[in-house]
Amino acid sequence: MPVAQSQLTSIECNLTEWSIDPAKRDQLVTILAYLYLRQEQNAERIIETLETRTRSSTERVLPNAITKLTAPKPADVELSQSGDEDERKKATDRIKVSIWHRDGHLFQYLSWVVARLANPNDILTPPHVRQADKGFDGFIIEFDDAQKRVQKVVLCEDKASQDPRRLVIKKGGVWDEITSICAGEREDEVSSALTTLLKAVPGLSGEELEDAVDAIFWEKIRQFRVSIATGENQRGTADFAHLLAGFDEVALGALSSRIGGVMPFDDVRNGLHQLAQEVIEKLRDIGSATEGYDV
Repeated sequence: MPVAQSQLTSIECNLTEWSIDPAKRDQLVTILAYLYLRQEQNAERIIETLETRTRSSTERVLPNAITKLTAPKPADVELSQSGDEDERKKATDRIKVSIWHRDGHLFQYLSWVVARLANPNDILTPPHVRQADKGFDGFIIEFDDAQKRVQKVVLCEDKASQDPRRLVIKKGGVWDEITSICAGEREDEVSSALTTLLKAVPGLSGEELEDAVDAIFWEKIRQFRVSIATGENQRGTADFAHLLAGFDEVALGALSSRIGGVMPFDDVRNGLHQLAQEVIEKLRDIGSATEGYDV
């Protein structure tokens, strides 16, 4: 597997630490590149070590993918150095935000890969197309063997930060998001997203789809997954369990209903920037070998 998971000790959740296998880093980069091209099936084929299919696409898909992975923007870098005082300040602010958005978006894709590796037979929402989309970052749905009855639904939240604990506990942060779900305050939002996802399940009748959506709000099958990319400087005396302290207070239920994952980098910004550059190069390689791409 291109991303390994090692079990950590936590009384809050089922917690794992993630690490990229250096020997399989290129495989991970290729999977991420296909996800950025909106070719989820090809990403799945790479995971399953199958041959990819060449697909035609509009001329903007590749450059748009590269733009999403590019931060900061060259124009902002130039203004931050050569503009007047107001222009420099605004450009510096945009640089920070663009890096935050790029890193958060890339980590959502990384988190999707880990979820697919851990749940090969489940239904996953594709990663967000847009950066900084609001709401939960994805869902994992497990059906029974007949693919008719929902046995588990996992609501996923992904964060990439130099100070992830602040994002977890701040007003409007991860704990508030989970609290609002548990209180039923966002059932319409969640129901709409999951109805769209379940409509793609083959052989599911209208009534079965309704039953599946209704079942999602049963506490006994609902789980939460919080994944964090951060720096090694956030490691506690033993591991990263302190980053998710309080998880069991906002999401009640068995320990197995709470899933946590942490991917540490020596420096989270540098680590995700390097990975983004590798994905850009892979996109260019795919584009140069694929008719119809403008590289």
